[in-house]
Parts: sequence; structure tokens; C-alpha cells
Amino acid sequence: MPKKKQVETTSIAEFKELPANIEEFQVSDDFRRNAAQLRSDLQTPDRYIKNRPDGFDYVDEAYMRTQLDKHFPNWSWTSTGDNPCQFLGSEWCIVTGTLVIWDHGIKREFFSPGGARIQFKKNQPHTSENVIDIDKNIASANTNGFKRCVNRLTRIADDVYKKQDTELSKEQLEKIHLLVNEHNVPDEMKRQINILLQRGEINRVNFNMQFEQLKNEIETKIPK
Repeated sequence: MPKKKQVETTSIAEFKELPANIEEFQVSDDFRRNAAQLRSDLQTPDRYIKNRPDGFDYVDEAYMRTQLDKHFPNWSWTSTGDNPCQFLGSEWCIVTGTLVIWDHGIKREFFSPGGARIQFKKNQPHTSENVIDIDKNIASANTNGFKRCVNRLTRIADDVYKKQDTELSKEQLEKIHLLVNEHNVPDEMKRQINILLQRGEINRVNFNMQFEQLKNEIETKIPK
């Protein structure tokens, strides 16, 4: 007998933040964009950043889960497809899953596979009887896919995974231009400031600190 198709239901509580008209929809979109940018700009504490042997950094899973609980408490991580756990030959296991969040009344989701090498006894043939802790290999693959979904969907830990948009906003650029014009900065200093901007040494993430340093330097050398 064929299985009865499940009907996805949504509680009234999940719609409590939905806007009532087009104007409110726009406000909600702006709010979600701003919230996403703030999460992207947030610096991950050093204690949660780990180093891989190949030189790449990654984030501890506990931190990702804590941030999800904080920003999207109704999140879920579900298996994807009829066979969410597969093996590629005897060397790799692949787990596929989908992260689902409710972003201020809007349901959003992201799919990703995660892979991990199967571990074998040292100096032994790569056969099934020499596999070590296959459950841990599968768990690692699941974690890899999960963390990728968290980062791509929510922008948590963008700084670690090199996904930050560091380009200055129009308001930040205008703030620098006003400072330069207000103090009648000479051409040579303007050129140095432009070099810093072009190299990205003054960017969205470090703007407040860099702006204060620049302001102090200008006011010291060129008092009003």
C-alpha cells in the first residue's frame, strides 16, 4: 500500500510576524538584509576557530549551533533524498541534508552535501574489516554539510569562511570624504588614504577602528 503523503502544516504562531501590506513587506526585507549583514560582520571568537592540517580554518560545531539557537530558535536539520548517506567506493562517505530556518516569518532553507574520508587501520588494506569507527566518519560528513548550510544560509562565521563583503558602504565613504574635506587634507595624504581604500585596509569590518585612527592622525597633523 502506498504511503499517505504527509501534509506540511504551519502553526499560526509562525505567521505572527508576517507584514499586513506591501509597505510592511519592504520594511521586513530591509530588516532581514540588515540583520544578515550584522551577522556577517560579526567576528567569530578565537576560541571557536580551529586549524586544519592543510592550513584552512574552520569553526567549532557547538558555536554554530549556539548561534542558530540565538538567531533562529526554530531551525531544523533534516536528511535529504531517499538515500542521505552514501559511500563513494571504500574511501569516502557522503551525507546530504537541508537546513530550515524561519527568518522573521519567512521560511528559508539550504541544501548541502558533506563528505569525510573513511578511516582505516594503519598500514592495512582499505577493506571493510579494517574500517575504524564508521559512525564517526559519517558524523563528520554530516557535520561538514551542516556547517556549510549554516554559513551559507545565515552568514554566521562569514569571517572564518572568507565570505564577508568588506566593501565600504556609501555612508562610510561619505564619512571619510567629509573628514578629508573638513581638514583640507593635502594631496599626498589623500593619495595615501586612497591606497588604503583600494587595498581594502579600511573596510566595512574594521571601519570604526580605522576611521578613528585616521581621524586622530589627520587632526594631529592638520589641526583646524
